[in-house]
Amino acid sequence: MKQLLCTLTLAGVLSASCNKKTVEKSLPDTSYNKTDTTAAREKVSFAVDSLKIADSAVISPTLTLEYSQNVLLFKGLKKAVLDTLYADVLFQDGNVLPNYSKTTVQKAASDLMHSYFVDSRTDYRDFMPERSQKWDQHSAMKVHGNYHGLLTVQYTGYGYTGGAHGYAYENYRTADIIQQKNIKLEDIVDLEAVPWNQLLLAHLGSRKGELFEPATLTYTQNFFFDQDSLTFVYGQYEIAPYASGIIQIALPLSRISGALKPEFKERMGIPAK
Repeated sequence: MKQLLCTLTLAGVLSASCNKKTVEKSLPDTSYNKTDTTAAREKVSFAVDSLKIADSAVISPTLTLEYSQNVLLFKGLKKAVLDTLYADVLFQDGNVLPNYSKTTVQKAASDLMHSYFVDSRTDYRDFMPERSQKWDQHSAMKVHGNYHGLLTVQYTGYGYTGGAHGYAYENYRTADIIQQKNIKLEDIVDLEAVPWNQLLLAHLGSRKGELFEPATLTYTQNFFFDQDSLTFVYGQYEIAPYASGIIQIALPLSRISGALKPEFKERMGIPAK
């Protein structure tokens, strides 16, 4: 097998091609406004880079496997924050890495890829397709947004291992770059102060007929936000059949303004009411 390792800068204008020295660029958040606190206005030394591994293998006359993974590299975040951002990406079951240097992250990602090929060769031994097929597993991390030092990372993936169709997922996690902590929904909004089922169904519109149980629809910790809305993301089979795909429901922040935490409003520059 030939392993491909490529590093790319996510600063938006600079890139590094395969086998060249990685270029890092600081990503100061320029979106602070005059209502932010002094701490929030301080320049934070923070940078994002990435690496990619990809390979393929022929494990039988009828089965070829493909694998790829894009992983972000963060500079300026504490390990406790990174433990959460990399959970289920480089490790599972709380078995965190000792550090998240480029060397450590690259080795962990490469080990996962190697395990995929080795395990697949064993696991699929008795299930080889009769006709030629390509099975695959692909995943990627991406910076989805950085609003006033609140960094949201998007995790996507898809794959196929035989059967009628493949699978896909889309997850999000948010970290506070300034206060160096991970953010959950309860850090943004008072969960008890919002009629979740009513609002979510209203903004889902005609698609509510696709849900397994509309009356039980509520918030999820899989969310992202911008200056205008808070969006909840539900995976395949989570609230509706496979055919419905990944469902997003966006709630305007104006509809839940009274329940938003004061700290979140201040950081985002939302006028207090």
